[in-house]
Amino acid sequence: MKPILPSESQQNMRVVHYVPPLFALIIAAAWLTSLRASNRALEQDNRSLQEKIAESRSSPGSRDERARSGAKSDRASANSARAKRETKPADVEVKPLSEFKPTAGDFNELVLLNNNEGVRFNLTEACRRLEALASEMSGDELVRAYTQMGSLPVDAPFRNYLEWLMLNQLKKKNPEFAFSQLIAKCQNEDTGPIKMGDFNEWLARDPSAATTWYENQLEAQVFDKTLDGKTPNMVPFEAAFIMSLLASDPAAAEQRMNNIPPDLRASLGDYVWKVSKENSKAFVELLRKSMPMEDYIAILKDNSLTEYHFRFDSDSDPQAVQKNLDSLGFTPEECSTLMTQHFAEIAKAQAMRDKFGMPSREKFDEDRARIQAIDPSSADRATGFALQSYLAESKTTSAQDFVEKVALDYHGSGAGDEILLPLIEGSAKGSIPFPKERARVLADKITDARLREEMLQKLD
Repeated sequence: MKPILPSESQQNMRVVHYVPPLFALIIAAAWLTSLRASNRALEQDNRSLQEKIAESRSSPGSRDERARSGAKSDRASANSARAKRETKPADVEVKPLSEFKPTAGDFNELVLLNNNEGVRFNLTEACRRLEALASEMSGDELVRAYTQMGSLPVDAPFRNYLEWLMLNQLKKKNPEFAFSQLIAKCQNEDTGPIKMGDFNEWLARDPSAATTWYENQLEAQVFDKTLDGKTPNMVPFEAAFIMSLLASDPAAAEQRMNNIPPDLRASLGDYVWKVSKENSKAFVELLRKSMPMEDYIAILKDNSLTEYHFRFDSDSDPQAVQKNLDSLGFTPEECSTLMTQHFAEIAKAQAMRDKFGMPSREKFDEDRARIQAIDPSSADRATGFALQSYLAESKTTSAQDFVEKVALDYHGSGAGDEILLPLIEGSAKGSIPFPKERARVLADKITDARLREEMLQKLD
């Protein structure tokens, strides 16, 4: 609390002396009377609303409707739940938390108790009880609670939270139901397939049941419901089969990869993160056969095989990074692509930070020095694309000044022509906000006469 200075205290005392005590008491009494009247009115409205809700819930028609809702199929109930998410229901009177026992029969009442907590619902004791209870419930109990929740008046964010909570438990206790619901959610809602990435655990635990279930889904064409026909929801399932076959049957793994449309294979990264060292060569070779270099290098850059060497906060020893890349059999061209992608991402993130301040040359120099230490032959090309990425993200005049000066400084200090080319070509194509007159200044600095003429012609 901020201490009151003596001058402020003296001023407050002088103000109080100017207000007649009786007049102040009259104002306070009137205010309190008004506040109590408002509270009585609110309490009366609340009691009236609760009586109406109780009367509606106890009516024969309401009981019959709840019974019918409880008997619906799980998919119909889920669709009904989604239809109710747009409007927050009225409060429903339920018993206090202290009266609940940790049993499956309490689940729906605990849901209603926690429903009116707003954005802080996941911070309440009732929510902790729900999480613990869901972990203890059987698969049948969870399926029943999930289905019945479709008829409960639950607010949308809380309903979404509960659905994911129960489905995550059901992946272990009733995976057939869980993954069927997840597919439906992905196709009927704005939800990506990442939540289905745990299919590999079921496949490892019970390959026969998981394979049979998946083949039944394919036969029923549940994946053929996207507008563009690309069926991205298949990717996590096919990825699980690919990884399970990598060591035992590489040819079958390749066939599984061919089941994925080529333009969707780049999205495999989220589902093939963990690869053992024993399978590393087979994994890298499979990616080489299946997609363009830029796509599979992006997957490998964020894979367990790189051991966090290319995270933004990585401070790993450059020699250790070199050794790891050699063990994976990276070619010089692949190393160059990896360094280029990595530095470009760092530069883009730096540009986002610099939008409200001046560009940081020191940070850029540090990142370039690390790239040089890992793979000296890739440093100039990677730096050029990093400058291009920085400017594409920033789109400011100060960024134009920054990248031009950095490129000329490095080139003048001995860097190769590759450091200038991305800015020149980006300007020629109009893909970055770099004026052609500035690009011509860079092109004139190119030491290779043939390349210099080629770049100047692109700028005409």
